[in-house]
Amino acid sequence: MGLPLFTKAVWKTVKNTNNSHIKVKDYIGIYRDNWFGNVEVFINGDKLWIKSHKLPKFNGEMYFYNSNTFAIKWKYQDMNANAFAMFSLDEKGKAQSIKMKGISPSINFSFHFQYLD
Repeated sequence: MGLPLFTKAVWKTVKNTNNSHIKVKDYIGIYRDNWFGNVEVFINGDKLWIKSHKLPKFNGEMYFYNSNTFAIKWKYQDMNANAFAMFSLDEKGKAQSIKMKGISPSINFSFHFQYLD
């Protein structure tokens, strides 16, 4: 069974998007959430990554999708729960907070991404 069409379209968009205008330093930081604990956005090699300090399987590379949204491909793929990370930015373009939601419309509801804030 392959990826749903919407999910395939997301990764096609990621692949074809020019992200040279993104200032990754504006997204780096530690964000606090009651469920995920401390969520850190950082540079791993030359790539933007995200990880939850409380939930080690939520650790993966971030790919620019559009506007203020990144697609996350978790390192641990057995979960089948790749997600969007949508940042709220201040007036200078610096990230202030993150919200998340699953990329696949059929993602298991138990991941509770919608509660990350």
